[in-house]
Amino acid sequence: MRKMMAGALVVMMLACAFPAFAADEELFDTKAAASSIEKGKKLLSQKKYDAAIEAFEDAISAAPDAESYYLLGYAYYIKGKAGDEASRQKAREYFEEVYNINPNFSPSKFRVPEVMAAPGSQPAAGSATPASIAPAGKLEIPPAAPAPATAPASQPAPSAEPVPQPAPPAEQPKQ
Repeated sequence: MRKMMAGALVVMMLACAFPAFAADEELFDTKAAASSIEKGKKLLSQKKYDAAIEAFEDAISAAPDAESYYLLGYAYYIKGKAGDEASRQKAREYFEEVYNINPNFSPSKFRVPEVMAAPGSQPAAGSATPASIAPAGKLEIPPAAPAPATAPASQPAPSAEPVPQPAPPAEQPKQ
């Protein structure tokens, strides 16, 4: 009977100690994921989209998070811009997965600036804005267009006489 009690005590102690050991381990390999993400970003900047896609898939298998799914979707999106409809569909699926993981995800934090158009380069037709064309610190607001010189015939010409102002209210008699 004592041996059974001692055995049960040892089992309970091991069961209580096990979570303490498990707390030191990470659930996902975040270091490997971060390494794969950086590798994928470099590959994107070199326009090696298939290799970048593999790197982002490795990051997702190591530690699935919204950033990895976004970057994978972005790589498929860039690849799909050449007309590959399958890549465009995959991009949509991965972008949807991003918002399933984190509905408040903001892709502006994770842009890959090397893939975007370089400053001073010609933007795509129809997407030029004054801010995208002007060099940094040189953005000027164009002057307003001058008013038409003549008034339309349907409106009377403004008179040179001043407009009368309403009279101030009269004082109320005291009661």
